[in-house]
Amino acid sequence: MSIKNKIADSDSPLFLPVKLVFYRFFNKYYEVNNIIAKSEIDSDGDIVIELKNGIKLSSPPSKFPADRNFTERYNFGTKSKMDKILDVNKFFFMYEVLSELFIYSEYFRYGKLKEGDVVIDAGANIGGFTVQAAQKIGKSGHIFAIEPNEENRKTLTKNLSLNNITNCTIITDALWSEKCTKEFFISHRPGEHTLIDYTGDPHFQRKNVETIYCERLDDIIQKHGIQNVAYLKMDIEGAEIEAIKGASNFLNSQSPFLLIEALHEVNGKPAYNEIIPLVKDAGYELQKEIDNYRGTILAYKR
Repeated sequence: MSIKNKIADSDSPLFLPVKLVFYRFFNKYYEVNNIIAKSEIDSDGDIVIELKNGIKLSSPPSKFPADRNFTERYNFGTKSKMDKILDVNKFFFMYEVLSELFIYSEYFRYGKLKEGDVVIDAGANIGGFTVQAAQKIGKSGHIFAIEPNEENRKTLTKNLSLNNITNCTIITDALWSEKCTKEFFISHRPGEHTLIDYTGDPHFQRKNVETIYCERLDDIIQKHGIQNVAYLKMDIEGAEIEAIKGASNFLNSQSPFLLIEALHEVNGKPAYNEIIPLVKDAGYELQKEIDNYRGTILAYKR
């Protein structure tokens, strides 16, 4: 992890003077602010942000207070450079989505989408990737958005509507290596709900547990008759190993570009340690070396 990220993620009071200076000059909310055309709170109490590229995204207020590093980023920053950032304590997740998916994203830097492509978005969340991909592939393409959390699906549906997107099918089942029901651990952050029990991890504050149905990606592909997939994006909070095990037929018979977020530790090791041999066995090779901070697998069929 870089010094920059260590400063941002630290909760130590010893870092407060450093943060005071750091966030004045190196603040990712400045970059987020620069891509926003307009921000408002709608009648539902959700934030609605229109980006300068025309995309609109909405997100409900958080049910839990923001972590201190999010509020410090705003409190120590220059307010005139964050004039479109509204209520960080309630809407911090939206700003994280904008930063990750619209500024620092590798999603479209390597896997190029074109008109008519078929895309699978596993872990669609509120639709930051889904909306961008749906626009790139146009009405002749189609995206299958897999999102097992009901609240996230409501926001995803709203964001598809805000952007007049009709080429998307939402799939409610979670991905695993077999058909089963499993406990689904609900995090204090909408992007961190997971099938993996991270009890004891201070960065994962479990708030609730649901029971959800899981399917193999192979079975979903067959059920929906999904063919000629150009791109598989997967970010499912540690369940990627089991999901890839349940996608062997798909990966051997089709040739999508793969972007798999695989940094989460499973059995004490980053998930990518187990996933890389699985995708290589299916004929894939890595497009770039694994970044140990993000743990993103970028791979294409040889």
